[in-house]
Amino acid sequence: MHSSILRVAGLATACLALVAVPAFAHDGPAGNSFNFVGTFSDSQPFSDVVVSDYPCFDGQTGTASGVDSIEGRYNNAPPFFHFTGIESLTYRIDYPDGRYILGGSSTKMQIEANAESGSNNEKDTEVSQDHAAVYLAGQQIGTVTVRETLHTTFNDANHDGAIDPGELKSSVDNLRVSCP
Repeated sequence: MHSSILRVAGLATACLALVAVPAFAHDGPAGNSFNFVGTFSDSQPFSDVVVSDYPCFDGQTGTASGVDSIEGRYNNAPPFFHFTGIESLTYRIDYPDGRYILGGSSTKMQIEANAESGSNNEKDTEVSQDHAAVYLAGQQIGTVTVRETLHTTFNDANHDGAIDPGELKSSVDNLRVSCP
């Protein structure tokens, strides 16, 4: 499904929290340095009634359910953090008119946060592919495909630790959408 700036920011925050809460990750120091390297994985089921931002179904209310999984590797050395991983999503969205969507997506992500210059800087890149089949009365009536690359950067210019106007930038490249 679509990537969002809030999801990226939330993931970055969660990944940065790994340093503070190593019980959720498999980590250890790298040699005799202050670097910590490790792996992270999580899988969560979800179910909720949503107003869809799904391509070709914008603004329609449906019931979404599925499993969201993430796994990756991180490297942390104060004041630097780097994470690479893959998020996989399998889902079903049911609409009141009888249509439903069965799909899955895969997102390769890279997150880098760096405060070595005295200012917090973060750069996130996500490359996503989403494939789904649309059904009505048990018969496939079409497919939906979404491909995109999302770039998000945060530069804490005033060093207050908060996102202020002009400090967060986002762009989407290579966006391709096909609908039934």
